[in-house]
Amino acid sequence: MGASRDQPLATQSLEPDAAPTPLLEQRTSWAPRGNQFQGPPPPYPPPPPGLGAPPPSYVYPEPFTSAPRLLSPVSVRSVCPYCGNHIITVTTPVPGTLTWLLCTGIFMARCFMGCCFIPFCMDSLMDVRHTCPVCRQELSRYKRL
Repeated sequence: MGASRDQPLATQSLEPDAAPTPLLEQRTSWAPRGNQFQGPPPPYPPPPPGLGAPPPSYVYPEPFTSAPRLLSPVSVRSVCPYCGNHIITVTTPVPGTLTWLLCTGIFMARCFMGCCFIPFCMDSLMDVRHTCPVCRQELSRYKRL
């Protein structure tokens, strides 16, 4: 029928002869096995003749060397590299390569009565200069062509 209440708990176990599991206190070393630091990786093998050096293992970002490129014809938020203020740039249309090419093309098409100056009156055909409103330094120039 079943085990009697007088028998010890060890004989009432449902698992047949289970191996005892080691306790955490019985371990002697806490260091991970097989994942220990073994020093720097081995160097690259020499390249075959005629080829350049192997690629670098790490790529570092280029340091800031010039004014940021603001590639937008509208005002943008930025930090001025000259005065360090958080600003919204002031945009000014200035004649650029596209403006002069259109002026020359219209002039060559025999439009002498001032029609060749129309590109200088349209802001959408001119380059855009971004300046700082505090120190008035030019930060960038958006070029249409």
